Amino acid sequence: YFVSIKDYEDILLEIGDFETVGADDWTTPTIASWRHSIWVGVVDPWIVVFKGPLVWYKTVREIVTLERMHQAFDSGLMEYGMIKGMKKSASGAVPGENKESVSSN
Repeated sequence: YFVSIKDYEDILLEIGDFETVGADDWTTPTIASWRHSIWVGVVDPWIVVFKGPLVWYKTVREIVTLERMHQAFDSGLMEYGMIKGMKKSASGAVPGENKESVSSN
């Protein structure tokens, strides 16, 4: 079951438990990092080389996974992002608002 970042934002707003909700799609700023992770291992492979066949297998599997994720993000099939919200306080007061005035003598 897939839901877009925007849909999650809408769901949180509809629930009514949040004072504010915000979402941001980080796909564009992070797209290069997926392939960069692969190239880091190509440039310095010695950690993997000395670990043996089991680690070689896992490394190849991770390379394929990272490349597929890059392609999915690049094509728009997947999104990478962040959702944030501030819950409403139990009393209904907005956090940060001071409803009482306190004077000092």
